[in-house]
Amino acid sequence: MIKKKNNTYRLIKKNIAKLSLIHQTTGVSPNRLVSLFLKNLSLDDVALHKKTKDGYWNWALADKTAYKYFKRELAIYLKKNIASSSFNTMQEHFKANYLTKEYFGENYASLSNNYFAQEEPLKNFVREGFIAIYPITPEMSQKEIAIRNQKLGKISVKHWIGDIINYDYFNQAPGFMMKNVQQALQCIDLYILNILNEKQLDHEIMKLSTNQKLEAKFDATEAPKIKIHKI
Repeated sequence: MIKKKNNTYRLIKKNIAKLSLIHQTTGVSPNRLVSLFLKNLSLDDVALHKKTKDGYWNWALADKTAYKYFKRELAIYLKKNIASSSFNTMQEHFKANYLTKEYFGENYASLSNNYFAQEEPLKNFVREGFIAIYPITPEMSQKEIAIRNQKLGKISVKHWIGDIINYDYFNQAPGFMMKNVQQALQCIDLYILNILNEKQLDHEIMKLSTNQKLEAKFDATEAPKIKIHKI
């Protein structure tokens, strides 16, 4: 289990409100976001100390383990809070006060627009190449057409920011297109890392959690009680 090997699971759960807020407002891939979050932490935070001698246990996580735990905690958190007024207010506050920051000369909207401007021609190139190589022909069965269209759909579908590099078709594009996407992602990564290190945001997330608890408590007390009339 992840929590026995190191502190990753505990840290994801502890920071799920912050990570959910960033994910929902930026559109960054969950896999990429949790990776940036963990890389931003110190070894003292993540690793477990040995009990008998100095140093840390050398336990590496299996591939995508942190991503799976983050996806699970993200789903739980959003199911509970996505419709809450406090979370929606915090989202608007975050967009107005953090995504407008210009850490290195550009705000987040500018960086994300640049990313999509690089992603679109790459996807179009691969899509057109796929259609040219695998056209629908009269002799194809319905099953063959369905499989072909399913593969085409994976190219056409909208991804979270950064997810495109995990698809096989990404490497079918010209080198300069792949490089442009990677460079755009590096700028987004740097922006997200700056947000993760915002101390003021941590204080505001604590207030958000308090408001959510009060909101849930208020809703519970406001629930009408059904009176049972004895005959």
